[in-house]
Amino acid sequence: MFTDIWIARRNALGLSRTLMAATLVITAGTQFSVVTADEFDGDTTTIVNAYDPFA
Repeated sequence: MFTDIWIARRNALGLSRTLMAATLVITAGTQFSVVTADEFDGDTTTIVNAYDPFA
């Protein structure tokens, strides 16, 4: 979990490029989390950013 959105975004982008998989930055209360798109099954309104290495 991250408290700073910029750190979460940088980690999501780096993870997306490393794994070559789509990643998402989502909100969890007042914090942010980075998950792969395959593992996300929550509410789509919690998605802040999406990173796709193939786009």
